[in-house]
Amino acid sequence: MKKNIVIVVSAMNMGGAQRVASILCNYWSENGHDVTLISTFTGDKKSHFYINEDVNRKYLTNSPFFFKNTLFNQVWKLINLRKVLKNQNPDIVISFLATVNVATAISTIGIKSPLIICERTWPPFASLSKHFLWAYKFLFKSVDTIVVQTEKSKSWLLENFSSNDVTVIPNPVLHPLPTENKQSVCPSSVITNNKKHILASGRMHKFKQFDLLIKAFSKIKDKFPDWNLIILGDGEEKVKLEQLLYELDINNRVYFPGSVGNISEWYEAADLFVLSSVVEGFPNVLLEAMSYGLACISFDCDTGPRDMIHDGFNGILINPEEKEIGLLNAMDKIISNKKIRTTMASNSITVREKYSVRNIMQKWDDIIER
Repeated sequence: MKKNIVIVVSAMNMGGAQRVASILCNYWSENGHDVTLISTFTGDKKSHFYINEDVNRKYLTNSPFFFKNTLFNQVWKLINLRKVLKNQNPDIVISFLATVNVATAISTIGIKSPLIICERTWPPFASLSKHFLWAYKFLFKSVDTIVVQTEKSKSWLLENFSSNDVTVIPNPVLHPLPTENKQSVCPSSVITNNKKHILASGRMHKFKQFDLLIKAFSKIKDKFPDWNLIILGDGEEKVKLEQLLYELDINNRVYFPGSVGNISEWYEAADLFVLSSVVEGFPNVLLEAMSYGLACISFDCDTGPRDMIHDGFNGILINPEEKEIGLLNAMDKIISNKKIRTTMASNSITVREKYSVRNIMQKWDDIIER
């Protein structure tokens, strides 16, 4: 049955939640539903991900009167979000990420459209103030379903938000990945045929712990002179990381190509993928790397990687307390043994079916048809 679906996000910049939002928009619009995508962010309106032309795009604006007043603009956008939602009269509203979830829950008070909020972090609502947890419990009582990515997140929510229905829906993986609306950077700009490459990708933030990865690689680089390290992405830690390369004198072995729109080509050209994050929700980059048949190494975060990697079968999970030495030992093991690397790479591909758009969207369809 045809549905009128509204999806609310902050902005369609690079990120796991944004990729999932784009997949939902495109899948449902292609299957005959009316889909509207509302962006609450008032800055750059370019989408990092492809969105079908059939999707109705709407953008909230700042107040024309007190545009420099943050509080006034937030109230202004809440009023406008409510106005848009009332005008759309949707059969269902879906919002992504904690602050947008709060704004959407406030904006739908008194509106009969069922609301689904999607929480992506661990622990859930970690970006919201703990002092107001009681307020969020009260506010989210009107939410029909909270969607999370892992069973551990579901358990936490059932313990802390016991009155809510919680459903686990992992991220889907697209294979092959489409080229994103971003500048493509050819892997051959840094990848050469006579070298093998460790690949990492993500926002250059302290939680990604790229510094640990760089330090670990610096200690095995001489043992494996035919291997280099590539880290895709940009962020606030980039300058510090560049300085670290010069301090360790490995700037000719580690490369920062920036954010790329053709990441699939980088997965295809790499020989090993490493996720060095201290915390994750459900990391898309790891899922994508596995779908492209890469042996993978990851810290065993509280949530995310352990749902994809079966230690020793399709990758290696590291105790987070082992930090740099754990990364070093895991890379040494996989690089040293081509048979292990090849077997793990072959086993990784099974995620294509388990997390296929077809399988994951069936779970989403079940929710909107309730």
